[in-house]
This record gives sequence, structure tokens and C-alpha cells, in this order.
Amino acid sequence: MIEKTIYDNHQKILVDLLTEISSHHQTISLDQLANRYGYTKQYLSSLIKKISGQTFIELRTRKRMEQAKYLLASSDYSIAEICNLVGIRNLNSFYTKFKKQYHMMPNDYRKKSYLSDHFL
Repeated sequence: MIEKTIYDNHQKILVDLLTEISSHHQTISLDQLANRYGYTKQYLSSLIKKISGQTFIELRTRKRMEQAKYLLASSDYSIAEICNLVGIRNLNSFYTKFKKQYHMMPNDYRKKSYLSDHFL
């Protein structure tokens, strides 16, 4: 019974953390989350990895890339503007992360999305 309680608490913490990351992906840091939840940065980092299988940085980057993908498909913002809007300050880093997650460059995704929406 104790193990189930710990598991349930970890699941609740994960949902809360994912909600925080989703809502504040542009600016949230592990330090801020640790302070908010009363954990040390190191403990929270290991807890996130243990219960999600991903690091804080991986979760935050995934959310940032999902938002970038949405903005590429639904707006006329430049890629540099989208980069800043999602919280990434280095354009080269943005390109690298986007390609790693979606296996294409942001410009290519935007073209593909435009063609799909308008001609297919």
C-alpha cells in the first residue's frame, strides 16, 4: 500500500510539473520549479527523470518545439520571432532542436504545412 501511495504522489507531482512546464515553457527553469515545490534542484531533477523517463530540459524543449511547430503552421511570424516566442535565445540552437525532434528544418515544415492546408 505504501508503494502505491508513493506512486500516486509521484504521478500527481509529474502532472503538476508538466502543467507548469506547459504553461511557462518560455521562461521556466528547474530552479524555479524546485523552489515552488520545496525540493532541491538535484532531487527534483532526479525525480523528474525517474517518473517521466526524460530530463527537465528534454520536457521543456519538447514543449517549446511543439509550440514552435504550431506557430510555424498557423502564423506568419519569422523563424527568429518564433524562436524568441518559445523561449530559445539562439537561432542555431533552435534549428538544431527542431530538426532533431521533427527530422526537418523549420522552413521545410512551414512549406509542408502550407501545402497540406491549401492544396491537399
